[in-house]
Amino acid sequence: MRTPHESPPPAEEPPGWAIRQALSDLPDGSETSVVTALAWDLADAAAERFDERHDEYDDPDQGGEA
Repeated sequence: MRTPHESPPPAEEPPGWAIRQALSDLPDGSETSVVTALAWDLADAAAERFDERHDEYDDPDQGGEA
Protein backbone atom coordinates (compact mmCIF):
# COMPACT_ATOMS: atom_id res chain seq x y z
CA MET A 1 0.00 0.00 0.00
CA ARG A 2 1.29 3.45 -0.90
CA THR A 3 1.75 6.15 1.69
CA PRO A 4 0.10 9.52 0.99
CA HIS A 5 3.45 10.98 -0.07
CA GLU A 6 4.28 8.39 -2.71
CA SER A 7 3.63 9.11 -6.34
CA PRO A 8 0.78 7.27 -8.01
CA PRO A 9 1.69 4.63 -10.58
CA PRO A 10 2.51 6.09 -13.99
CA ALA A 11 -0.44 6.63 -16.29
CA GLU A 12 -0.58 4.92 -19.65
CA GLU A 13 -1.35 8.21 -21.40
CA PRO A 14 -0.22 11.75 -20.67
CA PRO A 15 -2.76 14.20 -19.23
CA GLY A 16 -5.34 15.57 -21.65
CA TRP A 17 -4.07 19.15 -21.40
CA ALA A 18 -0.59 17.97 -22.43
CA ILE A 19 -1.95 16.09 -25.43
CA ARG A 20 -3.91 19.16 -26.55
CA GLN A 21 -0.80 21.35 -26.16
CA ALA A 22 1.34 18.88 -28.08
CA LEU A 23 -1.23 18.73 -30.88
CA SER A 24 -1.22 22.50 -31.15
CA ASP A 25 2.61 22.69 -31.06
CA LEU A 26 3.21 20.03 -33.74
CA PRO A 27 2.37 20.20 -37.44
CA ASP A 28 -0.91 18.65 -38.56
CA GLY A 29 -0.57 14.97 -39.38
CA SER A 30 2.15 14.25 -36.82
CA GLU A 31 2.40 10.63 -35.76
CA THR A 32 0.65 9.60 -32.56
CA SER A 33 3.93 8.45 -31.01
CA VAL A 34 5.46 11.90 -31.60
CA VAL A 35 2.44 13.64 -30.08
CA THR A 36 2.51 11.32 -27.07
CA ALA A 37 6.25 11.82 -26.53
CA LEU A 38 5.92 15.60 -26.63
CA ALA A 39 2.89 15.45 -24.33
CA TRP A 40 4.89 13.44 -21.77
CA ASP A 41 7.74 15.97 -22.03
CA LEU A 42 5.30 18.83 -21.42
CA ALA A 43 3.68 17.05 -18.48
CA ASP A 44 7.07 16.21 -16.94
CA ALA A 45 8.26 19.81 -17.31
CA ALA A 46 5.09 21.11 -15.67
CA ALA A 47 5.46 18.65 -12.79
CA GLU A 48 9.08 19.67 -12.33
CA ARG A 49 8.15 23.37 -12.22
CA PHE A 50 5.43 22.60 -9.68
CA ASP A 51 7.84 20.59 -7.51
CA GLU A 52 10.46 23.36 -7.64
CA ARG A 53 7.88 25.96 -6.68
CA HIS A 54 6.69 23.75 -3.81
CA ASP A 55 10.26 23.18 -2.60
CA GLU A 56 10.91 26.93 -2.63
CA TYR A 57 8.08 27.52 -0.16
CA ASP A 58 9.35 24.78 2.15
CA ASP A 59 12.93 26.09 2.25
CA PRO A 60 13.50 28.15 5.43
CA ASP A 61 16.40 29.97 3.75
CA GLN A 62 13.97 31.18 1.13
CA GLY A 63 11.36 32.37 3.64
CA GLY A 64 9.43 29.10 3.72
CA GLU A 65 8.39 26.91 6.61
CA ALA A 66 11.01 25.95 9.17
